[in-house]
Amino acid sequence: MAKDLGLDKDGQKKHLRPVDYLTDSLGQFALNANGQLTGQLTYFYTTKMGMASTTVGTVLLISKIFDAVSDLFMGKLVDKTNTKAGKARPWLLRMTIPAFLACVLLFTVPPSMGNFRYVYALITSVFASAIVYTAIAVPYYAMMSFKTRSSEEKGKMGTFRAAVGYAIGVFCGIGLIPITTALGDDQRAWIIFGGILGVLSAICLLITYMFSREIYHDEGEMAQKEASISIIEGLKILIKNKYWIVITLVGVAMNLVYGIALIAPLYYGAILLDDPEFYSIVNTVNIFPSVLGFLTVSFWIKRFGLTGTAKWASVIGIAGCLIRTIVPMNSYVFLAANCLVMYATIPLISVLPAMTLNTAELNMQTSGVRITGMTNASNSFVGKLGGSVGGSLIGWVLGAGGFDAFNAGEMEGVTVGLQQAVFTINNYIPLAMFVIIFLLLFRYKYEELLPEILRKNEDLEKGTAK
Repeated sequence: MAKDLGLDKDGQKKHLRPVDYLTDSLGQFALNANGQLTGQLTYFYTTKMGMASTTVGTVLLISKIFDAVSDLFMGKLVDKTNTKAGKARPWLLRMTIPAFLACVLLFTVPPSMGNFRYVYALITSVFASAIVYTAIAVPYYAMMSFKTRSSEEKGKMGTFRAAVGYAIGVFCGIGLIPITTALGDDQRAWIIFGGILGVLSAICLLITYMFSREIYHDEGEMAQKEASISIIEGLKILIKNKYWIVITLVGVAMNLVYGIALIAPLYYGAILLDDPEFYSIVNTVNIFPSVLGFLTVSFWIKRFGLTGTAKWASVIGIAGCLIRTIVPMNSYVFLAANCLVMYATIPLISVLPAMTLNTAELNMQTSGVRITGMTNASNSFVGKLGGSVGGSLIGWVLGAGGFDAFNAGEMEGVTVGLQQAVFTINNYIPLAMFVIIFLLLFRYKYEELLPEILRKNEDLEKGTAK
């Protein structure tokens, strides 16, 4: 018989062992592979396919309209799902093949079909992001709540997931240019690269499905009530949850920072330093602060809690961005300050899923249902904002700075406008996002209320609440 793991500091029973954290975290590979490839579409379309950056940015934005709708529908599907395998877990198995296809189709845009290329780009982007990413992310994030009610274990799951997500980010950051160059530096090379990530994504989803188990999910009368909640009714419940709104806004800002931070240095090196390989150097150096972040995030959570960890991380991120803003042209200062920025993102991406999940408990207090799937739809949506809308912002800002002319060889040298565009995507936008995160969390008190809310919810479930 397995040894009892005891209770966490809030009195919640702990269930997860190291193997559970490890196999659970592999599901993050599929999400980050999808997000990384989607985030690189601006660079691929503009430099490899000759497509206009401003139009590409608009195409990616349009796909977000479909994303917003798909997240809500997927959240509702999770809340209605009730199988022997669980509520969220079955979707991981169902999405193994689509996860592979999404990674490949992104780069199969027809090279000689004029404006149809943009239509094809929109269709494949919607498939990868609005359908595949959503159908993995919403149940995968919701499954965290079905596995445990311990904030400590949720925080650890978030850390393990973030570590796997970061690993695929490092792989793409360091290996993308050298690997695609070695494969021929053409469209075929990118298709092969996407295929490799697609195969690994499918395998990781299968492992996570096989080794996961759902312990907590609403059953019986409560499950029937949750299943009967319409999308509109669910939205009304969420809008009344002020803590969910705050965390969703934090997630938007955080994922924009993370998405842009993984892509923008490519343009810093290629445009300002005339050295695309600088991108690999940045991602190599980023390994050290990121590993340090994963090693220390547990200390941060135990010392300051989930909210305090996020606040202090935003302060560190602000410091890093300010340094880069003050000395923008020194590549060594850029690398050093970027270490602070990357370190700051690790605690944020580690605690955000748990913070979002915890707000579902308040839904139980106000409406008698958790609607965990719809609550966690925001995790999927803000994750896609980081990769795709971040890519759209990069496209618009660079386009406004004259990147299209520069890329086509029509501009002699780097203009002041293009230089400022590169500074904006690398320094100013991330700085603004870190400030927004800090302000949103400055008076956030939900974590202090959570233990009492959990106790009341247990009474409600046992039918003993008065």
